[in-house]
Amino acid sequence: MSVASRFTLLDASDANAVLAYEASFYRAFSAVTGNRLIRWLWQWDDDAKRLATRIPYNDQIVYLQREANGEVRAALAVNVALRQCQAGAFGFAMPEDKGLCEFLTVFVNDGHDLRTRYAFWTDCFADLRNRGLLAGYATTARRPLGLYRRLGADVVATATIEGEERFFLRFSLDRDYIRRRTEAAAA
Repeated sequence: MSVASRFTLLDASDANAVLAYEASFYRAFSAVTGNRLIRWLWQWDDDAKRLATRIPYNDQIVYLQREANGEVRAALAVNVALRQCQAGAFGFAMPEDKGLCEFLTVFVNDGHDLRTRYAFWTDCFADLRNRGLLAGYATTARRPLGLYRRLGADVVATATIEGEERFFLRFSLDRDYIRRRTEAAAA
């Protein structure tokens, strides 16, 4: 599979494409009903079964991994404008440096083939590097923290909000992001 074929970009001017993305985003997180913070953070439309971030699509690049039938299986939404930052909702501040972006969401629906997902992640990072970006920041809960650390994230800050622990992460975009288990354990 070539690099270009591992992802497509969301065309935010196409209402049907946005609907398909938001429906897939909803499917990925709809079972996480007990997480009050993401229920508050994002724009949930439970009746229409759609989910969106509060960052406008014009400020984002949304990478999609699709099945042969066009169905969105995985996505990575990236805030590249940084006019408004999702991390700020948790009290985290983005550095003032150039070449930064913010990961708004990453999800996978069905088919958790790690090799394919790592290839998707690698290709997205390569595209972001080609756009001149050097690092990406994100927030997460404790549960997926181990996976993100294995994918190369460094924890730069923590906060407890309404009894839920949140982590502010930094991903370097200028290196291979997958850490071996021994490196992740040492970090």
